[in-house]
Amino acid sequence: MKKFLFFYFGLLSFTSSFGQISLTFPVERQIFQRNNSNQAYIQISGNFTAEYDSITAKVFPRVVGQGTTSAWQTVDYRDSKPYFYGKILAQGGWYKLGVKAYKNGVQIDSVGRNRVGIGEVFVIAGQSNSTGTTSTSGVGHDSKEDRSNVMRYSNKTNDYDMLPIGYSPMNADSVASDSVYIGPFHNAPWIWGKVSSDLVTALNVPVLFYGAGFGGTWVQLWAESALEQPLTNPEFYIKQEFKHPYGALASVVRMYASLTGLRAVLWHQGESDSWTQTSHYQGWLETVIAKTREQSEYPNLAWMVARASYNGNYHGNVILGQNQTINADGNVYGGPETDNIVGGDKRSDGVHMDRPNGLTAHATAWYNYLTNGFLSSSTPLLASDLIELNFTCTVGSPFSPISLSPTASYESYDWSNRENTDAEALGNTSDYGADYTALPPTGYLRPNWGYSSSPGVIVGTGKYSLRVRKATSGKILFSPIVDLNTFTLPTNPSFVTSASQVRSADTLTLTGSGCNGIYTWGTGAKTNPLEIYPTVTADYTLACKTLHCLSPYTAPQNVVVSSCFNSPLSLTGGVLNAQSPYQTQQSLQSVQKLAATGKINYSANQSVFLNPGFEVKQGAVFKATIENCP
Repeated sequence: MKKFLFFYFGLLSFTSSFGQISLTFPVERQIFQRNNSNQAYIQISGNFTAEYDSITAKVFPRVVGQGTTSAWQTVDYRDSKPYFYGKILAQGGWYKLGVKAYKNGVQIDSVGRNRVGIGEVFVIAGQSNSTGTTSTSGVGHDSKEDRSNVMRYSNKTNDYDMLPIGYSPMNADSVASDSVYIGPFHNAPWIWGKVSSDLVTALNVPVLFYGAGFGGTWVQLWAESALEQPLTNPEFYIKQEFKHPYGALASVVRMYASLTGLRAVLWHQGESDSWTQTSHYQGWLETVIAKTREQSEYPNLAWMVARASYNGNYHGNVILGQNQTINADGNVYGGPETDNIVGGDKRSDGVHMDRPNGLTAHATAWYNYLTNGFLSSSTPLLASDLIELNFTCTVGSPFSPISLSPTASYESYDWSNRENTDAEALGNTSDYGADYTALPPTGYLRPNWGYSSSPGVIVGTGKYSLRVRKATSGKILFSPIVDLNTFTLPTNPSFVTSASQVRSADTLTLTGSGCNGIYTWGTGAKTNPLEIYPTVTADYTLACKTLHCLSPYTAPQNVVVSSCFNSPLSLTGGVLNAQSPYQTQQSLQSVQKLAATGKINYSANQSVFLNPGFEVKQGAVFKATIENCP
C-alpha cells in the first residue's frame, strides 16, 4: 500500500505549476494502435512561454499491472521552432503521461495527460446490425470499463471541417438519454460496449472504436460511393451529396487513422443484398476494401468480414460472396457467422439482433473471432507522424513578421486559427426517422479550417495549425498546434564599448540597452554587460531575442586591438605582471603603480611623463622611450 500511494502522488506532480510549457498532443484518452510486439510511439507536441533546453516524457500505468512504466525519453531539444514535437516508445497499456521541460539541467515545468493508451483501434462498417438502432428495444451495451473509448460525436454530413479530435469513455454516464455515440457516424453503442469491455479484460490494453456503418445500405452503394460514382436507386435517407454510405469510413481511414492508427475494419453487412449475385457482391466489397487501403496508404490494411445475410431468410449467395472475398485476400479475415443468431429472444423484428440475448450473442461472436489468432496474424496500421512546420520571423516587415509553412509539398492545405463555434461544430444524425444532434464534448479539439488554403501563411498573435491532404490517396495529416498568443516582437537594441582600442587581452566591456528580451551578441554570448578580452581587431554587433524572434543585428562597431595608439595616453591603475607595452603617436602620462612582479614598456612619439603617484616596487621592470610606433 505504501508503494502504491507513493506512486500515485508522484503522478499528481505532473501538473503545470509555472505555465511555461503546455501540451496539445496527445489529446486526453487518445489511443495509439500497438504493433505486434505490443509497442507504439506516442506523439507528443506542445508549446512554451519560456526558454528550455530539452523536453522529456514518460508513461506510468494508471493501475499497477495495466502497462509498463517507461524510462524518461527525450522528446525534443530547443531549436528555432515555436513548438516542441517528438515521440516516445512505450508498451501496450493505459497510462498517465508526464512531460517535463529542463533549462540548464534544472526542471522548469511539467505537464501531462491523465489518460493515454497504447492498445487496439477498430473501425466498424456495414449496415444496421453493425451500427445499431435507437428505434427498437434499447440502444445496446455501453461499457463500464475505463479503458473502453469512443469519439462521442456523430454527423451524417461527413463534413471534414466539422469533425472534431477527441475521445470519451464508452459509457452512458457521459451522454444524455443513455445514448453513446460512436463517432464519426453511429448514435448507439449496440454490441460494441460489450465487445470493447471483453477485449480490454482479455488483452489488458485499452480499446478505441470508430463507428462508420450505415443502416439500410447494400454493398453496391458502398462501392459506388467509395468511387464517387452516382448511386443506383438509393433510399431517401442515403444522400449522394453527403458521400453516403462510404463517407464516414473514408474519414476514419483517411484522417483519424493518421492520429491513432488502426488494427482493422470490422464489416457486418449483407442483410440488404438478398438479390445480389455472388460475383457482384465479391467485386463490390473488394472495391470498398481497395479504396480503404488506397486512402489509408496501407496496402495491408486488415478487414474482418462477418458472414451475414439473415433478414428473415438465409441467403447463400451473399455468404458465398463474403467467403470468396475472404479466401481471395490474405489480409481479409473471416468474421462471425451471425445467421445462426435467430429467434424471437434475439431479434425483435426478424432482422436486428436487438434483444438482450441477441446483443450478447452477437457481441460474443465478434469477441471470439477477434481473439482467435487474428491480432497476431494481422499487421496493423500505425499512427502517422505530425508534419513539421517551417517558421520564420522577419522583424521590420511591413506586414506581420511571422510566417509558417510545411516542410514538404501536398495536394491541399487548410489552416486553422480558431475553434469552431457551437453552431459550426454541431453534428446532426438520424436513425429511422429520429433526429439527434451532438456537440463535441468539452476538451475536444474542433479547429475551424477556414483561415487560409495557401501552403504558407503570414500570421500574428494567435493559435494556428495546419491540415494537409496528400495527392492520390487524399490521406490527411496534421501539424502540431502553434500557440503564438504570448508572442512578443523584439525591440531594436543599441550598445556602447568601453573603448575603441585596447591592447591584446585587455578588458573590453560591451554594454547594451533598449532590448525587451535577451541581449544576444554577435559572438553568441547572451549576458549584458559583456566583458571580453580580445586578442585581435574585430567588429561587434548586438541583437534582441524574444521567445520566438530575433531583431536585426546593430551596425557593427569596430574595436582595434593594438599597443600603438594614435591619441595621447593617460594611464592609471596597477601593473601586477608582465603586460603588453603602451605605445602612442602622441604623448604618454602615467601614474601607474608597478608591483614587484610588474613589467611594462612605455613609448611615445612626443613625450613620456611619469607623474607624481607613479610607483615602482623593488623587482619591477619598466622602460620608457621616445619613439614613434607603427
